[in-house]
Amino acid sequence: MLVILDSDHSKAHVTRELHAYHSLVTKGSYIVSTDGLMQDLHDVPRGDKGWNTDNPAAAAREFAAAHPEFEIRQPDWPFNESELTKNITGWPEAWLYRK
Repeated sequence: MLVILDSDHSKAHVTRELHAYHSLVTKGSYIVSTDGLMQDLHDVPRGDKGWNTDNPAAAAREFAAAHPEFEIRQPDWPFNESELTKNITGWPEAWLYRK
């Protein structure tokens, strides 16, 4: 089962959600914390300096470090005709794959 988290994007809230819902994720699937991109937008107009560390990707990295049954792994592209070698996502570093 795939679980997508998309509510309060603070690190503390996402951490609580990861602990609450990770057991629902089946092997070979994901729990995804949306908007991990916040870490890259902390210094843009209307951004927030706190987003540098207070973001879903930070919560996902800490969760993966404490739960060896999960790893940060973005899904492979099913189709790509561009010259890009890495796909573009608003959820970088927030894809937790259940091994």
